Amino acid sequence: MVDADEGADEKQRSLAIRVRRAIGTAGINHSEVARSIGIEPSKLSKSLAGTRKFRVEEISRIAELTEVTTDWLTSGRTAQPPRRRIVSDFHQENQAHEAKVPGVTVAVTTAEEHPGLRSEPDSTWMSKGTRNRRKIVAAAWELYADRGIDKVRTEDVARACGMTTSAINYHFRTKTQLLQAALRYSLEIIGGTRELRDPADPVAALRHFAKVHAGVDDTVRRVWSIWIQSWSAAASDEHTRLNLTAVYTEWLDMITGVILAGQREGTIRTGNTALIVKSLSIFIDGLGVARSTAQMPVTDDEAMTMLEDYLTAHVLTKPHSQEEGT
Repeated sequence: MVDADEGADEKQRSLAIRVRRAIGTAGINHSEVARSIGIEPSKLSKSLAGTRKFRVEEISRIAELTEVTTDWLTSGRTAQPPRRRIVSDFHQENQAHEAKVPGVTVAVTTAEEHPGLRSEPDSTWMSKGTRNRRKIVAAAWELYADRGIDKVRTEDVARACGMTTSAINYHFRTKTQLLQAALRYSLEIIGGTRELRDPADPVAALRHFAKVHAGVDDTVRRVWSIWIQSWSAAASDEHTRLNLTAVYTEWLDMITGVILAGQREGTIRTGNTALIVKSLSIFIDGLGVARSTAQMPVTDDEAMTMLEDYLTAHVLTKPHSQEEGT
């Protein structure tokens, strides 16, 4: 039997999951959402982590920003977030596979092709503007990763996604805004799985996520390329540093959710949760840089051993350490 408090907590967690999903699919960064609904980014992070309740007016404004209904956000009664406005030309446009655009193959990897990477969200409920925005970001993301951020012009992005430069500038007024969206796109690709956002088994989610980082295919290489370039620029550029901090905070929030879920069920150590999250993130970043840049020879087996040893020594409770490793 579930008591009232447990039921209320579950309702808040479900609400937070749907809000994160709506924000992520709309391609809006958390700082922008917080500013638009009139709260501090830290308060939004707490609400998304389930430790602060959303106000009614905040839910209403988030629904407007992400173009979903408040009914779906609060109840989840429909199978997919319904569109707030009907897009008349959607059915014609959806005939073509939107993972392909002229001049570039957008890196949309399915869960079957690469377990642990998120699938592209269903576009049937998106507005035309949201779909165009995501197409721009996906094209820019691949160009930034392959050519280098500083070498990519607005004209290159426009050509890659089959739009005009005016359309690019309409959605992203500056290159800084587009880069921030590309960073968030990397975050969605590497960490947007349901297992991370709503972990039924937090330990399995961490291990699965670690395996994705341990292997370096083209998609993961591009993710690391964007991050490494941004880290380098952030060392001397204030705008890049602020941009990177905003997106990285979302990444830390995501990992925090998994750690908190594991602490609640006793599979992850209690204590200084923030320090656990920071330490784990630093370890993953270091391993990811080493493998993606090939600065030192690290085999797949060595990488997995390092990850499992770290989780065992610093994150997992003893009954869930090596004996459950895969």
